[in-house]
Amino acid sequence: MRLKSLLTIVFLTVLTIAASGQSITDIDFENIKVDNLSEQQIQQIKAEAESRGLSTNEVVQLAVARGMPQTEAQKLQRRLGQVSGAGNQRDGGTSDRMRFSTPDTARANEFDSFFRADTRRDSLQFYQDIRFLKYQIQQDSLKLERQKLRNKIFGFELFQNATTSFQPALNIPTPQDYQLGPGDQLLIDIWGAAETTYQPQVTPEGTINIPNIGPIPLSGLTIEEASDKLHERLGEIYSGLNPADSAQKDTYMQISLGQVRSINVSVIGEVRQPGSYSLPSLATVFNALYSAGGPSVTGSFRDIQVIRGDSIATTFDLYDLLINSNQTDNIRLQSQDIIKINPYINRVEVTGEVKRDGIYETKEGDRLADLIKYAGGFTGDAYSHRIRITGNDSRQRTIDDVTKPNFENYEITNGDSVAVGKVLDRFKNLVEIKGAVFREGKYALTDTSTVATLIERAEGLRGDAFQNRGLIYREQEDYTLKTIPFDVAEVMSNPDKDIPLEKNDLIMISSILDMKLNYFVEIEGPVQNPDKYEFAEEMTLEDLILQAGGFKQGATPNHVEVARRKTRANQDDYNTSQIAQIHRFDLNEDLSLGSEASNFVLNPFDKVYIRSIPNYTEQKNIVISGEVKYPGSYSLESKNDRISDIIQRAGGLTGNAYPEGATLYRELEDGQLSNSNQGDPQGFIAADTTGRRLEQEDQITISKIGISLPDIMKNPGSKYDLFVQEADSIVIPEELQTVTVDGGVFYPRSVRYQEGMNYKDYIGSAGGFTNLARKGRAYIIYANGDVEKVNRFLFFKNYPEVKPGAKLVVPEKPESAKLSPQERISILSAITSTAALIVTTIVQINR
Repeated sequence: MRLKSLLTIVFLTVLTIAASGQSITDIDFENIKVDNLSEQQIQQIKAEAESRGLSTNEVVQLAVARGMPQTEAQKLQRRLGQVSGAGNQRDGGTSDRMRFSTPDTARANEFDSFFRADTRRDSLQFYQDIRFLKYQIQQDSLKLERQKLRNKIFGFELFQNATTSFQPALNIPTPQDYQLGPGDQLLIDIWGAAETTYQPQVTPEGTINIPNIGPIPLSGLTIEEASDKLHERLGEIYSGLNPADSAQKDTYMQISLGQVRSINVSVIGEVRQPGSYSLPSLATVFNALYSAGGPSVTGSFRDIQVIRGDSIATTFDLYDLLINSNQTDNIRLQSQDIIKINPYINRVEVTGEVKRDGIYETKEGDRLADLIKYAGGFTGDAYSHRIRITGNDSRQRTIDDVTKPNFENYEITNGDSVAVGKVLDRFKNLVEIKGAVFREGKYALTDTSTVATLIERAEGLRGDAFQNRGLIYREQEDYTLKTIPFDVAEVMSNPDKDIPLEKNDLIMISSILDMKLNYFVEIEGPVQNPDKYEFAEEMTLEDLILQAGGFKQGATPNHVEVARRKTRANQDDYNTSQIAQIHRFDLNEDLSLGSEASNFVLNPFDKVYIRSIPNYTEQKNIVISGEVKYPGSYSLESKNDRISDIIQRAGGLTGNAYPEGATLYRELEDGQLSNSNQGDPQGFIAADTTGRRLEQEDQITISKIGISLPDIMKNPGSKYDLFVQEADSIVIPEELQTVTVDGGVFYPRSVRYQEGMNYKDYIGSAGGFTNLARKGRAYIIYANGDVEKVNRFLFFKNYPEVKPGAKLVVPEKPESAKLSPQERISILSAITSTAALIVTTIVQINR
């Protein structure tokens, strides 16, 4: 019995450990952050995937299907690709699952079978998800390919946003060839000796009714014919409309269309939305095509038949409208017309240097020249001398090179692919000149066949040209360069010494100025623009000061210094310790230079130093904002100004002020911050026990300093009352009413501050601690930036006081890594071995 009990305990322990592992199907891919995963966790995911026979791409696709963002999926794929697989049968391993190496292999495999049965249901769901995901990917790929094909077919984009509604333009003149029919409304205007308007509608019997005249048959007549007939009939009651003597005509008539009738047409064949459509009687073939969404991917744009009765009224070629703006066959439709779109016969793809690359439909007899016309012609960079055409015969692929004279005769066949290349990025007649000439650039070799003629074409040599030597860079047959030196002055003066040029030659004429060192002088101190300036011959100290914009207000009239390098010309003793010559000058009280200083000639690399007035300081400003009477910017009166002084100058605190939350923000120079804030992802850290907080924003480093304003107001000038510095900012908030709880709690939130609530009460209002909460390391950040942590003495904890505006932060432990199936199996085998050893030992002892 004891042995059975022990085995039962061991078995339950094994089940508990096995259940604690996490399958790949249980991972919360939607909320996972790949950067936070350890290398061990990545290897576990990889091993689990390989044990299920999944590739890296399939794991990533599963993650996306379960909600992982694309950015995280890309990171996951990259990290999975960086680790090696655990090894399975496809990778050369001995099995799809790690085998046990234990004394009791049969029992270990029994546990493995139990584990397989326990996860079979999840595996089935997992593989169903994979199959569905693959199906979705295939469908999306097919849709994408179809869309790419549609985008290539010329004319297809015209119908991409087609709608089934069509409104005729009624503000155009009535077409004279329009045939009237039942449902049309006429507008008949009579003016002159008599004025009236009739708006009759053609009845189903094909007539209109005019008072005092009776029915007038108009159905089937054009507007022009109907106008002649109405002139005749209305002349019976308006004698001045159609008199025997035209000189007595004093009444006039005009006829136009009002509301037009509707007609029913059918669109069939290779069309995107076949069916019967009700359109206005002014609709044309193109209007009906637009309403039906245009031809389908397999439909023809050039063989669109309009069937009227038992015959074909016209065959509409959409290319005539799109390319030639020819609407001859875009006839006006009649009721019961049938528009039939036949399948295309020939299609050819055009790529490269044409204005409209795409897939074009060709008719019998179309030539290469016609196809180039459909594509809008060549671009400016097209190599039009020869075009390469790839096609098919009944057995294999073919390729043809068609020269320009044969474009008119080369017939295009279905499936051909026409590629128009670019011209070579080379010139057949180019030479170039650079350097000390008036017009550098590229020139035609035909106009400038020698070095001298090229220099003359470039408007000649500049005055700074170095005429002792020039260079020709010439391209050889193997495309390497060689240099040919020449005497510039000799070439220009002696035609016999001139050098013939070849294509792609580059001539370089140097400047004597380029060969000189870049001379400069420098000025520092209280001048408007302290900087380095280009040196010029005979440049004086006064010239440099004027070039720098003159003196600033803080400049002193004494101690202007010029530091000059020592050169060989003035270095008599090579062993002297002197490294520079210093020239000193005093200025006049109005900061003007004396005669000696103003006439002092500078040398290259001289450095001029202007000194400042002792203790001269520009105004230093600080800002106070929030609950004071006069918030704003204030200048410091002395170096000893304190926080209390600024608050007093600002009129003191308002009645709504919350002094406990007052904060001082101070700019810090580089290097003043410790490196302890580098690991803080939010840019905030608790620097020390005084509650000092640091904030880093862009390139400016700001220190948030907690101050005790109540103590400052009670004891001005005390240790709490800090000295203020330039660019300080004092913020005094109004009374705060909330407390924020964040970190390792179940429901991080902000709650209303209530008197009497302590630290534990606020933690409870946020749902209490989570399992990962590090309770002993919790701390409170007060509104003024001070920080206090939870203290422990023996078995007792001292919780800090919670004040309005405070933030309770509970750090969290890092989440422990999950066990992979291989690790779980290894643990099971170890436990099994240990259990077997214990049982054997007990049995031996009991004997």
